[in-house]
Amino acid sequence: MLKIVDVCTRVEGHGTVKILLQNDEISNVDFEIQSNRGFESFLIGKKLNDIPKIVSRICGLCYASQTIASCKAVENFFNISTPEQSILLRHLLLFGELIKSHSMHFYFQSLPDLFQIFDISQKLFSPYELIRYDSQLTTYIYELIKIGNEIEKIFGGRSVHLITSIPGGIVYLPSRKDISMARKYFQKAKINLEFIIDKFIGVFSNRVPPEEYDLPNVMYMGLNNFGNFNRYSGTLKIKENVKNSIEFEEKNYSSYFEKDINLRGIDFHFDKNKRFLVGPISRYKITENYENDNINTYLGYFDKSWQNSVLFSNFLRLIEMYFETQQGLIILEEPVLNRRTMLPSLTSLKNSEGIGVIEAPRGMLLHHYYINDNEIIKKAKIFIPTEINIPIINDTITKYAQELYNRTGDINIVKKKIQTIIRAFDPCISCVAH
Repeated sequence: MLKIVDVCTRVEGHGTVKILLQNDEISNVDFEIQSNRGFESFLIGKKLNDIPKIVSRICGLCYASQTIASCKAVENFFNISTPEQSILLRHLLLFGELIKSHSMHFYFQSLPDLFQIFDISQKLFSPYELIRYDSQLTTYIYELIKIGNEIEKIFGGRSVHLITSIPGGIVYLPSRKDISMARKYFQKAKINLEFIIDKFIGVFSNRVPPEEYDLPNVMYMGLNNFGNFNRYSGTLKIKENVKNSIEFEEKNYSSYFEKDINLRGIDFHFDKNKRFLVGPISRYKITENYENDNINTYLGYFDKSWQNSVLFSNFLRLIEMYFETQQGLIILEEPVLNRRTMLPSLTSLKNSEGIGVIEAPRGMLLHHYYINDNEIIKKAKIFIPTEINIPIINDTITKYAQELYNRTGDINIVKKKIQTIIRAFDPCISCVAH
């Protein structure tokens, strides 16, 4: 048996692709992350109030989601009701993170692949060639990245590893100037996204995605808030199709899936042949109504050939940014943002375990902490979206690699092509590895 290992490029973090050749046939392909996870161990022995600050360092892109999920878990120990003002400000932080994360993935990781997949270019576009292709598109994307940074800086205290979100709420009262500035940023983001979405529709909507990017029969999982798109709160939902779905509270998650903190990966208590997916496509499948006519119109440009393709997630990332940009404008008009609000105190412990769930840009993120009698963490489990998606990534790239190698006999082509599928899933290796 011959093992071929190649570095997977243009992904968030460092991963490799391992191809196993046996009798001149590909038997298996794995997307592997080499580093050992450590954050669950780092948290043991730490005080509850310190946990959100620590977990924000897991990732330089998903730090708002990690922090807020952690805060929700700590609040769960005390049965705290977070003030409305703090919930709205946390939404804004999640919006800023999503805009920055989705924009960077779309432009630097997926767009060059899309041009090649759909034969718009015979070679992979370099950043300079992308700029030459459409300088306005480049300008708008870079502005979106900056807008995401600035939103985080205004409401999070800084653009990376925010400091305003603590267990109990947000220790920050935005000024009228801050709200006015944020409003201008969101308005600009809306204009930019309308241009980018129209561009995407014009270039790709009439094309048919290649079959190798089709998803197998999967179980979609994510937060469901009465059918509305909401990444902050809701019940967990696992959906296979219209007739087959399960909905449950976060505290009951272990009845459906679990993880061994000493091993990477998540075990689902279902048929072992079932594969689970989280992220933009799952959120799209679970959302019943975006309550936005423009979004419904945009989605209508793509036929059924797109609905089951992982490539559709690239368009859905644009839709999510557009939706949350408009939600940001609505939140900024809320009078409660201008009022001084007392945060609840963390004095009366009610539970020995705390669970917090959030929809990070790449999918459902769950933090589960256990404490001892001294209110010190004795065990922690962090469920990372990419961990959930790795099995389906491996199934998809193995099937494509086998077909491609049988057709071409060229292992270098296989190594190159399967990476486009991995990038389409937008794995966050930093979150998985740390």
